[in-house]
Parts: sequence; structure tokens; C-alpha cells
Amino acid sequence: MKTAMVFTQVSILGIYFTAIGYIFRSYLQLKDSFILPTVLGFVSNFIIIVSIMLSSKFNVMILAIGSVLAAASQVVFLIPSLYKKGYRYSLVFNLKDSHFIKMSKQALPVIIGNSANQINWLVDRTLASRIVVGGISALYYANKLNGFVQGIYVASIATVMYPKISKMAAENDIEKVKLSLKESVTISNLLVVPATIISMIFAEPIVSLLFGRGAFDAKAIGLTSYALFFYSVGMVGFGLREVLSRGFYSLQDTRTPMINAFIAMVMNIVLNIILSKFLGIGGLALATSIAALFCTVLLFISLKKKIGPFGMKDISISFLKILASSLIMGFIAKYAYKTFGNTLDYKINLFVSMIIGGLAYLVLIYMMKIEDVDILMKDIKAWLVKRKGLK
Repeated sequence: MKTAMVFTQVSILGIYFTAIGYIFRSYLQLKDSFILPTVLGFVSNFIIIVSIMLSSKFNVMILAIGSVLAAASQVVFLIPSLYKKGYRYSLVFNLKDSHFIKMSKQALPVIIGNSANQINWLVDRTLASRIVVGGISALYYANKLNGFVQGIYVASIATVMYPKISKMAAENDIEKVKLSLKESVTISNLLVVPATIISMIFAEPIVSLLFGRGAFDAKAIGLTSYALFFYSVGMVGFGLREVLSRGFYSLQDTRTPMINAFIAMVMNIVLNIILSKFLGIGGLALATSIAALFCTVLLFISLKKKIGPFGMKDISISFLKILASSLIMGFIAKYAYKTFGNTLDYKINLFVSMIIGGLAYLVLIYMMKIEDVDILMKDIKAWLVKRKGLK
């Protein structure tokens, strides 16, 4: 208990640097600089890894200090780029400033909405502890794997699209906002739908590969993979909700995502109680997935009311093509996994099967002739030609 208290007292200092880091990264992203904010994640992770190694040999408090230094390093490394992009700091503290008041009004619903997500997680953990021994850990690791996909794919798309759409909204160019949102939704589906199928098909081998060692025995693997399967059902909902929420934020509407978050919270709690009786810990994950999918539909409806039609027909057609390609990919990957099961170690087999499935998916997507994918490929080719010309 004492160690935990001291850890909290030391590591809480990192909140300041984390907050400043978010502001600095947002400024650079607004200036179309995305590489440095992303690369700095490797720097902070390296510092944390070194601190873990040192704490195991010398003093455990090095780990807490390392987490603070990791957060501070991001701020320090961002400052030179900020100045190159024209940022200048001046101390101003005026609670009556119109920008400060506007920011506070818009930030408050975001804070409340995020608190609803935390309440969701708290309820899930409380119920998981009553369902089965080790339920909290299984739910935690399954949720982390689900968040891993969201962090790699969806967060990257949302990070790039948000400043871009915000500029369009500020210029009142709603048609471009609609087009960008449509493209972002399709690209998100392009990445998340196949990840959903893979997570559902290979839930147990993935969990075994990543966590199956030490005290994480066969029972823990079974529970976690069971929860991961049901979390995967709502993976598309989690992803699109993030993209659509950013769309609302760019239109300076933070109230709608907040209301959506509370609807999801209430729905999740009710479904938790019902589904956990039939599916156990899987019911908790499925409840979260259903709530995410339902509330994503509500966000689509709300966004259409706010800015008008933005290509739902095209989005639906693209989604069906992506889903069909992903299902075929899943069948091919599963068949490859069974075929090589007797000759390869399951870790190598999983890796090989995913590569085969991934290549099949790329071919299928190309054959499907999805409009937004074709546009994306043209943009990438144009960017590569431009880069080559600069060299």
C-alpha cells in the first residue's frame, strides 16, 4: 500500500507533461505535421523500458521516475518543431477571454462523455469479479487487445482527419466535410473489418501467443479469448464511433457525442446484467459491443440531421464489399492454419496464415473496385511521385 501511494505521488507529476504534450501535438497536427508526434512514442516507450530494467536491479521507484521522464521527454523534443511552425508562448491568464470561455464550454461535454466510458469499465470490472475468478484480468487483457487495433488503425485515421475537417468546417465548406467523413469511414472499415474477422477466428491463438506464459495458464487463455471474441463483434462500432465523434468535434458540437456516450453507458449496464446471466464474462464483452454498434448508428443519424446526406449509400455498398472480402480472407486464413497445423509450430503457423489471408484480402479489395480505395491509392501514388520529384 505504501509503495502504491509513493508511486502515485511521483507519477502524478507526469499528468502535467502529458497534458502539455497533447496540446503541443495537436498544434503540430493542425500544421500538418504528423510524423514527429508519432515517432516520439518510441522515445517515451524506450525510456519506460529502460526504467523497468533499472528498477528490477536497483530501486523500484526508478520506474515511477521513468514514467515522469518519459512524459517530459515528449514535451522537450516537441519544442524545437513548435518554434519552426511559428508557435510562441506568452503568459496570459484571463478567465473572461472569449476563446477560453468557448473552449471550456466545448471541453466540458467531452469530459462528461469520457467519464461515462470510465463508469462503463468500472461496472464491467465489478460484474466480472462476481462471475468467475480471474474475470477482471480476462476482461482487461481482452479489452487491451481490442484497444490495440483501435489505437493502430482508428486513432491514426482520426488524428489525421480531425485537423483537416476542422479547417473545412471553419471555412464553412460542408461539402468537403461530407466527402472527408465518407472517405474516413470507408478507410476505417477497410482496416477494422478484416481485423474483426481475424480476431474472432484466431482469438485463442492470438491470446496464447501474446500472454500464454507463467501464471497465465490454459484457463486464463480460454477466458480472455472468449471475451476477445465478443469484444471483436463491436470492433467496427468502436472504430466508427471514434471517427464520427471527431466529425462532431470539428463542427464544434461536443454535446451530441456526450449524449451518445450516456446512452451507450445505460444500454451497456442493462445488457451487462441480462447477457452475463447467459454468456458469463462473454456477455459483458458482447453488451459493450452491442451498445457501441447501436450508438454508432445513432451518431450516423444525428450527423445526417446536422450536415445532410453524406453518402450513406456509398458507405453501405463499400462496407458490404469489405465485409465480403474479409469473410473470404478469414476462410482462407483459417484453412491455411488448419493445413499447416501438423507441420508448423502454432506461432509460425499463425503468422504465415495471417500473411496468406492478408495477401488474399488485398487482392479481393482490388477486385472489388471500391471508389474510396481507388481515390486513396491515387493520392498515395501522387504523394510518392511528389516525394520522388523533390529528391
